[in-house]
Amino acid sequence: MWICTQAFHVPKHGNAAEEYEDAFFPDRVSQRGLTAFRCAVADGASESAYAGEWAQILVRSFGRRRLRLAQNQRTWQRLVQGRPVPWYLERKLANGAHAALAGLLLRDRRQRNPRRGSWRAVAIGDSCIFHVRGDELLAVGPVCRSDDFDNNPYLVSSKNSGPLRRDDPHVSIVSGSWRLKDIFYLTTDALAQWILAEYEAGRPPWKFLRALGGKQKSFEAVIEDLRKSKALRNDDTTLIRVEVK
Repeated sequence: MWICTQAFHVPKHGNAAEEYEDAFFPDRVSQRGLTAFRCAVADGASESAYAGEWAQILVRSFGRRRLRLAQNQRTWQRLVQGRPVPWYLERKLANGAHAALAGLLLRDRRQRNPRRGSWRAVAIGDSCIFHVRGDELLAVGPVCRSDDFDNNPYLVSSKNSGPLRRDDPHVSIVSGSWRLKDIFYLTTDALAQWILAEYEAGRPPWKFLRALGGKQKSFEAVIEDLRKSKALRNDDTTLIRVEVK
């Protein structure tokens, strides 16, 4: 399996780069001979304390096959302990950090068919995964319509106890099979909502997303234009594009 990925990211308009609270893993991959590949995006909730750090912990944990919630929570707690906390963050810190998470696992079936494989996605919250073949959308989740986004999605907390369970109603698991030249897009909520709105309006954005190439500056310019036209909500915006060559 030959995987090529590129991550794109833009902070909320008016915020500095260090205020960006989404996260992604990995940044870029172009590698042949893989039997499995994992990637993830997360959207730290800005109303919680140190949400960007929590989002980073989640995506790296998923990418490295160590998504153990209790361990991740201890990592976050150690990370924030001892930091000077402004008075306005004290209550938020006591409530912990929160983030949406979307992770993708691709597997190779080389022994059965050198041109096909399987995939599985897990998501909590409103970050989304799109599976595209040519100009056809094959699967999307966990949010499937642009008007289903709201301001109160269920999020992964750095304070909750207990593991994430497959039978948890807040955990969305989607699976399928891939073929060569399929593309997966992992996005945080603002961009996911725009993609779905374009698709519902009969303007599938797949050619536009493919045309980005590997240019971060192009992505930044497009996001700025979409925000100015009010087509895209002003929020931290993240995209990982995964191509199966």
